[in-house]
Amino acid sequence: MTPATFRELINRYYQSGARDLHGLDLHGLDLATAHLAETDLRRANLTRANLHQADLTHIDGYQINLSQADLRNASLAHATLREADLRKAHGYRATLVNADLSESRLDHADLSHANLEGANLTQANLTHANLYWANLRHTNLTGANLTGANLTGAKFCQTTMPDGTLRNSECSAVKP
Repeated sequence: MTPATFRELINRYYQSGARDLHGLDLHGLDLATAHLAETDLRRANLTRANLHQADLTHIDGYQINLSQADLRNASLAHATLREADLRKAHGYRATLVNADLSESRLDHADLSHANLEGANLTQANLTHANLYWANLRHTNLTGANLTGANLTGAKFCQTTMPDGTLRNSECSAVKP
């Protein structure tokens, strides 16, 4: 089955109201601009999938594998991504507003210019992640590992840092 045919199948499956894709192996598929909002993607394998500009708002992605996935400009607002694998994911300008990424692996992920406002990153592994100019306002980083992370230009306001302290260095700045 060609990637285009499989994408069409996924879109038809979603449009028919059957939004249960949990546990499926969607490794490497081209799902750019796909509308998968409110889909059950628990434990799905989307390693190296192209999800550029995809709508993944309100998905249940518990233990989803998005390692090395292309999430550029994708919307994952209000997504449940607890214990997810996003190692080396390409999330430039991704929207993760109010997403639950607790206990997730985001090491070496590119989240530059991403909007993580209100996200829960409790106990997340962000070692060597690129958070250049990321919006981290109202984000919970309690217990997160930020070793080697690039935080240059990141926006902090009411941000709970890994040690539990609040960082408010960008509360008066205009949002990106």
